[in-house]
Amino acid sequence: MSTAGFYIVHINLSKNSSDEDLKKQMNKALDWFRISENTWVLYTTSDATKWYARLSPLVKTDGRVFVCRLDNADRKGWMDKAVWRWMRKDRSQQT
Repeated sequence: MSTAGFYIVHINLSKNSSDEDLKKQMNKALDWFRISENTWVLYTTSDATKWYARLSPLVKTDGRVFVCRLDNADRKGWMDKAVWRWMRKDRSQQT
């Protein structure tokens, strides 16, 4: 099994895709947090290529998707406390 890590996903769905379609794909991650309407942070064992394959059908023709590994050890920002709690959550039992 691959080592789990964090990924950031920015996605603009095509007109033919729904938020429910997107959540169905995001639920394939071990854990996720939606930090804004179009931006998610995932905790997953899958790599960017796998996530692109899962999400690209939701953006075909008129949408956009960006997937990138996230190093959350080097972080600063002004976010809701819920985001920081989620980032620091003990995930030792999830992998």
